[in-house]
Amino acid sequence: MAVLIDTNVLLDFFLKRIEFYSDAKEIVRLARTGEYEFKITPITLGTTYYLIRKQFSHLEAMALLQEFSAVFPCVNSSNLACQDALFMGLGDFEDAMQVAMAKSTCEMIITRNVADFKHCGMLVISPKDFLRMQTQNS
Repeated sequence: MAVLIDTNVLLDFFLKRIEFYSDAKEIVRLARTGEYEFKITPITLGTTYYLIRKQFSHLEAMALLQEFSAVFPCVNSSNLACQDALFMGLGDFEDAMQVAMAKSTCEMIITRNVADFKHCGMLVISPKDFLRMQTQNS
């Protein structure tokens, strides 16, 4: 099952956001085991670089992202996905881009901002709920 990881989950991991770090760390652990096929979008890579660059040097940020991209490959994007996002009607264009790119290869999106993805036509779940579901299925 391919699962798209939203930008906020990666930022929780890289920036060690106290309230959300443990869930993000567990998702990264699952990704490293290969148990799930986790993916990100090119937008996530760029946004994550921009935001972690405030706390890390360019070389450190690039090293983190290089290591991370081996575990979280990017979904393919297309002009059609970009066009779909423009007319999707979500309140946040970046979220619409995430959904449009995810729809081609992913079955669900993991994000802390579940409400922002309402009516996107995909299963959207929080990291905490995903981990709870994963534990129940084990």
